[in-house]
Amino acid sequence: MAAHMRGRGPGAALASRWADESFDSLVAGDWLVPATGRGLVLFTAKFESAVSRLNTAITGISPSGTAGPLWCPPVMARSDIERAEYDQAFPHLLGDVNAMAQQGGQEGLAGDGGSSGTVLVPVICYNVYPQLADRVIERPAHFDLAGHCYRHEATSEVGRLRSFRLREFVLVTGEAEARRWRDEWITGCAEFYAGLGLKVSVQPASDPFFGPADRLFRRSQLEQQLKYEFVADLRDDGAGMAIGSANCHKDHQGSRFGIGYRDEGAAHSACVGFGLERIVLALIRTHGDDLAAWPAFA
Repeated sequence: MAAHMRGRGPGAALASRWADESFDSLVAGDWLVPATGRGLVLFTAKFESAVSRLNTAITGISPSGTAGPLWCPPVMARSDIERAEYDQAFPHLLGDVNAMAQQGGQEGLAGDGGSSGTVLVPVICYNVYPQLADRVIERPAHFDLAGHCYRHEATSEVGRLRSFRLREFVLVTGEAEARRWRDEWITGCAEFYAGLGLKVSVQPASDPFFGPADRLFRRSQLEQQLKYEFVADLRDDGAGMAIGSANCHKDHQGSRFGIGYRDEGAAHSACVGFGLERIVLALIRTHGDDLAAWPAFA
């Protein structure tokens, strides 16, 4: 790590924006480098080595088999986000991509050229449904995806990054199969995290992923057990944070995107997500700064 990142100077000033001893220790351990902008960091080669090992380990636990994830771009069509109703459920987290205005045939920073028709990807699984839109599928559709996401978080704390990476497995199928697959992943993920040496708790949670109206039905979502999070310690203060989740969407995305399943009506979907940076942060907290001393999980 360059000396200016640890001492006085630009690096120290940027690190102070986080106001977090956990962040300072990650910088000192050569995992992260401060970046301008709230909730943004640069990742060192050491950190990326851990991410690579983690991704290899995740590939190995896929029950349907995979050669590795399909990597998705950091932007997607705004029309797809609107069709999924994410813009109504999480408008405060969504990032729109605007084009530069043109002056004299040259693009410049002055003025607003309007929307580009794209948004920053908020969650990777939304790349799946447009591929299956407006048709009936006759067999379960499995996906292994990864990519960069963006959420306009209001806070800056270790683990709550605005730009981060998700690995997601998605299944689009019938109702019973989607629920069974999700439940098997809950068990599999708990075993996986234990194999990494991480202590996680499996907690029911809720998200308004069915659209804005379902904000009123948080209790119903919890009662239906649609979402579970895997919570681990990432910070020195012991505050737990979700490092992954397993979710049933029911037929919401199938209905929104016109995806039918056989003769059963709208398809159901489920997904399991792995927050790559958050899992690595949990591994650092558990196993320390020396990668060579980490368990051989990949």
